[in-house]
Amino acid sequence: MNRDEPKLLPVPKMAKAPERNTPVSNAPERKTPERNSIVMEGEMVVGCPIEDTLVLVLGIGNATTDQVTVFLNGDPAMSAKATVISWALKAPSPAGTHGFVAIVPTNVLRRGQLKTIMFQHKAKVARYSFAARAAAIGDLAAMIADLAGANLPGAIDGLVEALISGPIGRKKLAAITVLLQAGARSDGIIELIGGSDEGEIFVQGWAQDLTPSVTRLLISGRSPSLAECSIGVFARPDVNEQASGFAGLLLANEPVVPNDIERLLFRGRRGWRFIEVYDRRLLVGSRETPSHVRAILPNMRSSTEILLRLRSAANRFDGTETVSSLPFPVRMGIDNVFRVEGSGLLISGWLLDPDSHVAGVKLRRHRGETQLDNNWTRVDRPDVTREFDNQPPFNAGLDPNRHAHGFVAFAPELAGDSTSPYYIELDLSDSRRAFMPLTPTRITSRDAVVRQIRAIDPNAWALRHIVDQQLVPLLRGVSRPAPEIFGVVDLGAFEEAEGPALIIGVDERVEEIGPLLALLALDPETRRAPIVVAAATEIVDRIGVQVRRLADFYGLHVRLVSASGSEDLYDALEVGARAVSTECVVFLAASLLPRSSGWFGKLLGAYDARKECVLSPTLAYEDDSIRWAGTWVAGAQSDRALISRYAGYPIDAVAGMATTEVATATFECCVLPRDALFSVNGFTRGYLGTHEKGLDLGLKLKQSGLKSYWLPSAQMLGSDDISMSDKASTIALIERIDRQVFDGRWANVLTKKRPAPKEETA
Repeated sequence: MNRDEPKLLPVPKMAKAPERNTPVSNAPERKTPERNSIVMEGEMVVGCPIEDTLVLVLGIGNATTDQVTVFLNGDPAMSAKATVISWALKAPSPAGTHGFVAIVPTNVLRRGQLKTIMFQHKAKVARYSFAARAAAIGDLAAMIADLAGANLPGAIDGLVEALISGPIGRKKLAAITVLLQAGARSDGIIELIGGSDEGEIFVQGWAQDLTPSVTRLLISGRSPSLAECSIGVFARPDVNEQASGFAGLLLANEPVVPNDIERLLFRGRRGWRFIEVYDRRLLVGSRETPSHVRAILPNMRSSTEILLRLRSAANRFDGTETVSSLPFPVRMGIDNVFRVEGSGLLISGWLLDPDSHVAGVKLRRHRGETQLDNNWTRVDRPDVTREFDNQPPFNAGLDPNRHAHGFVAFAPELAGDSTSPYYIELDLSDSRRAFMPLTPTRITSRDAVVRQIRAIDPNAWALRHIVDQQLVPLLRGVSRPAPEIFGVVDLGAFEEAEGPALIIGVDERVEEIGPLLALLALDPETRRAPIVVAAATEIVDRIGVQVRRLADFYGLHVRLVSASGSEDLYDALEVGARAVSTECVVFLAASLLPRSSGWFGKLLGAYDARKECVLSPTLAYEDDSIRWAGTWVAGAQSDRALISRYAGYPIDAVAGMATTEVATATFECCVLPRDALFSVNGFTRGYLGTHEKGLDLGLKLKQSGLKSYWLPSAQMLGSDDISMSDKASTIALIERIDRQVFDGRWANVLTKKRPAPKEETA
């Protein structure tokens, strides 16, 4: 190639894409012979847009240098450096002796369409016009092949090397793939492709030009990608003498689906080559891949580093438990694995490792992982010490004063294939790994936390850390969907009833709903009201017959609503509100009873006087002491931001008080606009009880502009919202956890609302 006599190349007109500074159109060019004739004239060049700021320019001329200066549309202000790849034509042409492709950056193009291009080298300048339409990359590759003949591999090799040297986006990568498909030569086939939980893909087959090394290659398929492959080779008597078997770990720049791979393109000793996936190849999953690697590993030849990578791949999780077969004193057991939808996993178990062989503990699934031992809570497990003391391989005996073998860990939901299994991976000090499969139990956040609390001694030193570091983060992360209506049954002429709907929420504490329905039937104000009884499906199955009998007997207008995903009273009330369309609704917990008739009219009358608010009556115990009489913002000296000011007072102490604005109402009994409830996405999930859950909704409504009021003259009787089956210590711990979750969400807001402490005067 004569580098001192450059004759520069011709270039095409390019249609600008709408609203983009793109030099050429992406319209496919189908008439390759016609385009070749245009190029052969030597007056024109063909443009092929690769990216928004890069175009390939094909033409015919004489031999030229590798780097030239180009001017777009003849404007000196729009100049750039272009790389030129040229080759001898397979047939002589009046336009020149060589074909060429120039890689032209077009980010300097400021305005208009790209119509001409001017090449300058030293003192020589040549000006060319672009053909009317741009070529697609496939057509451009075909044109290069037609012009280059036997020189095609060299031309493609030079062009790809120039393109691959800079930053590579998806469009450029796709173009490189098409060019290589046109110029690379077949080198072998892939007979097996294996998946992996760690992102690598195992490939096995035979090839001629692959060497045992870390090779950079390109994956051709549904989504082209750059990758590195750690390759080892082995003897294959069944193929020709120049070929050998190979196996490698393919790690792409981005996730690749094994079944999408069609070819692997690499640069061997004699230029670019491709290995094609055999149409009858074996495709194995991540659980089966380790056994295939183990089978081939003894025959492999490669560097020590690559053999170690392959050995590590052979020692990956294949679905079996391997901790119990370790030859040294390390053993593990799992007590519970609770999977909370929308939050993560709560894992409890034990790890016995007296000699510190375990360097790390991970929770894994597919390509997702988290380091468990960074944040877990260790727990005393003397039962584990007793079980293994002086048993093989713990024959040396265990320290009788060390029992912190147990652990509790919360791990947020992992990314990856949702159908893949969870497992624990132990990283051992000798670079080996051991695995423990997990079988999570799907469970609600409340059940997971309560069951974990019940499993721990209330006096355990680790309990506070478990609450703060495992249970509270689990609840704060809950993002489960709102409960939904599962079924609706109307008892009586429900649609004919007028007025606001009375929503009765039933939870597991309520064994009999008969007394409440009887009192509502005897009160003229509620007898004709539309009444909705809402509960979880299993509770509706239990009370449904009783509700039907009472509705028929008293002639009530009842809608029975069963809810899926309902965990407590407030979930039931929310689902009940979804089942009606009245402008406002009255919430009533089934555990409450009216202290006297007329409460319904008082609530609605006070609500109508104010409109668009939340309004609640007084709640009292059966001994007429106040349980709730408004929630107020506490003073700075209080350890709580919100308090119930009159709790424990005789109910007569507030009987003569007027309707009063409060910080939040109580949703055990209140009247509120139905749409307001759903405008703030209903009750917040992630609480164990209903007290803080109600405060949370009250504050959300207050932030939306809805005021809350307490109506002292209307009074209801009922007990506290506690589970009768739990111990006092469990109940106290549940209340403490809810306070921590609530304070974590609202502390900053409530701190600003609390009055500053008064300064003492001298």
